[in-house]
Amino acid sequence: MRRRDTDSAQESAEDLTSRSDVKRANRVVEETLARLSLALFELSPRRLAALELPEAVYETVMDARAMKNARARARQLGLVRVALRGADWAAIQEKVRYVAEGREPPAPAANGEGPSAGAGALWVARLLGEGFAGMDAFLVDYPRTDRARLVDLVKRIDRSTGDQRAKAERKLADVVQNILASGRR
Repeated sequence: MRRRDTDSAQESAEDLTSRSDVKRANRVVEETLARLSLALFELSPRRLAALELPEAVYETVMDARAMKNARARARQLGLVRVALRGADWAAIQEKVRYVAEGREPPAPAANGEGPSAGAGALWVARLLGEGFAGMDAFLVDYPRTDRARLVDLVKRIDRSTGDQRAKAERKLADVVQNILASGRR
């Protein structure tokens, strides 16, 4: 009898995700991919080659750089987003962030311990897109995290626009990356 109660509790927890929540999460990921494709487009060819991107992503970005017509370039940037969906976009985003800040991207851990490349970007997208469900998932994995601080950072992003929003997103990404690096589980 107890097993049935557990199964029905899991089913009801899964049913709490509304279509609006799913749409918001997808919108956040698409906005992230759009910003990432534009950031890749704006990088110099030398820096772009240094990122060691997957072939499909690199080729579509280089095709976009070759286009002079603004509409054609916008369509090609959409194709860059499609190529990013098929790649590990979170790891690419972290590499671009390090390059944009003039820092050297961290080397992957040789022993497989520690956060995987792109884990911070994935968590940021989940925190922004999934709302409290993403927050709860993060806190299950990292229970020593200060929930109030994370909520404050997410709210700051929601209230901000333009450059202030980008700055607030970088702050959240830094906090998440520090939590992942410290391994506070």
